[in-house]
Amino acid sequence: MTHHNVEELKDMIEFCDERINSKVLAENGESKAVLFAMKKEQCMPEHTSPRNAFIYLIEGEIEFEINHEENEKYKVKKGDIFFFNADEKHTVLAKKDTKMLVVRI
Repeated sequence: MTHHNVEELKDMIEFCDERINSKVLAENGESKAVLFAMKKEQCMPEHTSPRNAFIYLIEGEIEFEINHEENEKYKVKKGDIFFFNADEKHTVLAKKDTKMLVVRI
């Protein structure tokens, strides 16, 4: 990323058939902004975030599941923002080809 440039987030990352693609946009201490591109049915295995965070969906749709709980599944669609807490075990499944920005704060 070049400073003093105007760019569209969706154009800053491409899909990859073999894996989830990611690109760090900014990092400052423990805060971090990362773009992800996930093809339909790609899944981020269970993990945690060391900080509170939010996801902004640029395009597509995901299912965000916390602690493998059926009542803790959230559908997040294009244009949505979803906040979650540090240290919550979660998985992310792409229901459609998806590009998203994840920001740890």
